[in-house]
This record gives sequence, C-alpha cells and structure tokens, in this order.
Amino acid sequence: MARQGVSPQKKRLVYVRNFTNRLLHWTMFFAVMVLLVTGYYIGHPTAVYGQGEPYQAITMANIRFYHFIGAMFLDIAIMIRFYLAFFSLYHRDWFEVLPFPSRIIGAIQVVKSYFTFIKPPFYRHVDPFDGLLFLALHLFMVLQLLTGFQLYVHALGQEYWWAQVIHLGTDWIRVVLGGDQYVRLAHHMMLWIMIAGIITHVYIQVAKTIIWQDGHIAAIVGGYKYQDVE
Repeated sequence: MARQGVSPQKKRLVYVRNFTNRLLHWTMFFAVMVLLVTGYYIGHPTAVYGQGEPYQAITMANIRFYHFIGAMFLDIAIMIRFYLAFFSLYHRDWFEVLPFPSRIIGAIQVVKSYFTFIKPPFYRHVDPFDGLLFLALHLFMVLQLLTGFQLYVHALGQEYWWAQVIHLGTDWIRVVLGGDQYVRLAHHMMLWIMIAGIITHVYIQVAKTIIWQDGHIAAIVGGYKYQDVE
C-alpha cells in the first residue's frame, strides 16, 4: 500500500498558505483587476463609452466610484499583509522578499532552472525569485496608491479632515515627481507595469505547476502544494 499523504509520483502534501494569506491574495487580485479596468477607462474614457446618447456618455462618476472602492480594498489588504509579514503567528515572511545577497543568488538559480529544466530546491512558501517579484509588485502598488490619492484629493473640499490627511501623506510625491502632470503620468505608467508584472507572475506559476508538478496554483486556492519524497 502507498503511504498516506504520498502520491503515486512520490510526492507529499505540504501546508504552505493559511486561509488569511490566501484571502488577502485573492482580495488584492480582484481589487487590482477592478482598478486596472476602471483605471484604463478613466485614462481613456471614449474607449468604450463617451459617444452617442447621454446614457452612453455619463458614466465617469460610476467608474470613478468603482475605482475608489477597489483602491480601498487594496489599501486595507496591503496594510494587513504588511502587518502579518512582521507579526503573523503562522509565518512571518518579511525576510523572504528582501534582496539579501543569498536571496539574489537563489533567485538567479531559480531563473536558470526555467531554462535548464533542472528542478530547483523546494521552497515551502516562496522561492527567492518570486519573493523579489512580489516585492517589486507591492512597491509598484504602493506607488499607485500614493499617486492615486494625490490625484483624488483635488476633487475633495479642502475643509474636510480627510483631504488634509491625504495632503499630509501624499503632497511630497508631487514635489518629487515635479508636478501634477507627472503624478498622473506615473500613475498611468504603473497600470501597464502592473499588467506586465501580473502576466509574468501568473505565467511563472502556471509553468512551474506544469513542469515541476508541485501544485503551485493549487497552493493559493487550497493552501497545499507537493514536495518530492526522497
């Protein structure tokens, strides 16, 4: 009889992601999808609507509302994820995404494995290359949030305390980038960078699932992936 927990391919299931981690991942995923679609419309409002009858033209208010809701979900998910990276009772993984020399060397080895098809060492949570990619994507998302709030605050009454808080937290980015036009340009450019990053991330996970047969895609759904049994 086959040993319990080991597949016919001599693999065993390993628990790698708890429910909170998976929930935050999918919350960020769907929030980003909403933001990308609505953000593209806001940047190019005549792409789908904007011509013809009035009901086809007056849609910007609703789109901006959906964009704002998506941003709020993403804000909250990123803040919780950041907190758990340092204080999680299950797995504090902040060091897995930082570019330490050992992680950079490991990332290079993982990238080589994609070309040589020599399987890299088993990493229970994220491999070094995924960790660096996650760090880059999260930094881009933070830049998106900062530039987005800086653009959003101009539509608020300046007497609101909420507007004053946003000014306090994001006015510096307008100075760094050189004005509102460059803030808008950076926010728009991040959309395409995020699309490229998401496509790269999904492609890599699918490829690893097919080539290494470790269940990387299943891990973000059910929490388990396979480890080879010696």
